Amino acid sequence: MAFACPRCKDHHQVLDLPEFWRSLPRESELRGKYAQPAEYAAQWILPVGAVVLGVLLLVSGAVAAGVLLLAGGGGIGFWLSRRSSAAEEARERWARSLICRQCSATFLREDAVTV
Repeated sequence: MAFACPRCKDHHQVLDLPEFWRSLPRESELRGKYAQPAEYAAQWILPVGAVVLGVLLLVSGAVAAGVLLLAGGGGIGFWLSRRSSAAEEARERWARSLICRQCSATFLREDAVTV
């Protein structure tokens, strides 16, 4: 099954984006433009440390500071997990993308016109 570009309807110049990117020479400016999104490495030490310290403060009797650290650690942990999943989703979208060399459009396989 061949794919055609949804913008210009050309099917002769549609290529798999990761394959196209690997075929580019290292000095090509297009390597930066079509590169895979960066991987996000979440630093979990801060939120985990805040939660542990918050629990210790709760146990020792400093309830206000403990609750504040628990809420802050949980919020930062939630934000880091959302950011990490968004970066992973962007990398997965890139892996499923196609490029039309006729009009330079990039699009997902699901959006391509089948020929």
